[in-house]
Amino acid sequence: RSALSGGLLYIPVSLLFLFIGTALYSYFTSGAATLPAELQDLDKADQVFPYFIVSQLPKGVPGLLIASIFAAGMSTISTSFNSAATVFLTDYYRKFMKRDPSEKESMKVLYLTTVVITLLAITVALAMINVKSALDAWWKLASIFSGGMLGLFLLGAFTRRSKSNGAVIGVICGIAVIAWMSLSSLSEDPSRYGNIFHSYLTIVFGTVAIFLMGFLTSLLPGRANRQ
Repeated sequence: RSALSGGLLYIPVSLLFLFIGTALYSYFTSGAATLPAELQDLDKADQVFPYFIVSQLPKGVPGLLIASIFAAGMSTISTSFNSAATVFLTDYYRKFMKRDPSEKESMKVLYLTTVVITLLAITVALAMINVKSALDAWWKLASIFSGGMLGLFLLGAFTRRSKSNGAVIGVICGIAVIAWMSLSSLSEDPSRYGNIFHSYLTIVFGTVAIFLMGFLTSLLPGRANRQ
């Protein structure tokens, strides 16, 4: 239920953020302000909003907005890191390494896991310095990492015939489709590898592949196991 609620809330929240870009486009094309020539390139689209904050808003407001952005970013990052460390401790360390660690040992595992995740996040951030558009990078990464989870969730939530073997086969097929579309999109000519679709559709095809292959495979004769 919480996942469904989050998915439904994602739509209006995304529309709200996309509306900001639409409003900025209308503002600068209406003649209310002039956008510098170096920011009129589509590759510099992510810099338009910061320019608007600094140049068009009253004095003092840009500082408050920047502080708010940093505060929101820090809270989001800290929550994500703490959640990931807790998941590692609960689902991996206590199940496969030590079933009943002491409180002190558990805290050490949480601290160490948080440090490792932080270093990985810094590495990813440095690797994305030359990314032209943060939104494009986000959609592509979401397509790679979310397609499999969404397809598996839909398979379990909306089908009563799904089996564990069917789910495994569906996930394997979905990963293959996601890998094919993701890797081929790195080429200058993705159609050379049979990929004529936009990279944003990776999550769509990955989800559909997992759902359909998992459902069709589960229709084959055999003992059902929904665990």
